Amino acid sequence: MRCKYCNIQIGCKSKICPLCHEKLHIDPNLDLPLEGSEDIKSAYPTKKKEKIPVKKRLLTPGSIYLSIALALFIICVAINLRLTPTIYWFSFVGAVLVYGLILTKHTILSNNSIGIKIFWQAVAILAILIALNYLLKDQISHYIDNWVWDLGLPVILTVSTLVVGIYTAIAFHKWHSVIIDALAVSALGFIPVILFACKIVQNPVMSIICACLSSVGIIFCGILGRRTLISEFKKKFHV
Repeated sequence: MRCKYCNIQIGCKSKICPLCHEKLHIDPNLDLPLEGSEDIKSAYPTKKKEKIPVKKRLLTPGSIYLSIALALFIICVAINLRLTPTIYWFSFVGAVLVYGLILTKHTILSNNSIGIKIFWQAVAILAILIALNYLLKDQISHYIDNWVWDLGLPVILTVSTLVVGIYTAIAFHKWHSVIIDALAVSALGFIPVILFACKIVQNPVMSIICACLSSVGIIFCGILGRRTLISEFKKKFHV
């Protein structure tokens, strides 16, 4: 039996192709073992893989950065507590160092998809803004500390939606690998509106703009990438 989608030969009566996960049309006249029977081993012969010894690298870019960042953070804590014990600016330094770690490990050196990279970048930048807000709110009189949720988070999600949208438009020839990421990042743009409903966001202007842009992204994915989305969801959920 041959799969009409990926053209591989299948040696058993299976409902789903093991390679592309598309539904198969089983000819009842075919004399093949059923999937899950004892003869299935002959349909899918196993090949022993030779174990290749992997040399472990003691010094990787991630470990080097982590060592330098940890040493720098300890030095900043010592200097902060010694010279300015009332202003805990080392929290902001720590947030920047964590962002550098995420930028190095989960973005530059990572093979993750564009959606996961953008997600980690958004989380790291939001952490920096929260640390900066914590640092400034006790130092400035009449300080409005809600700007992180009113302005910071919507801007981060708006930029994330724009970036993944532009990347999806450029990489239209491989939509199967980016369309779900674009849909997920666009859906995150409704978080500020949800926070406004929970009375965490006070000024909803940027939240509404972010939600509108996210709606455009979802409609774009739903109309132009409908077939690709359906195919990818079928593959992921083995439908």
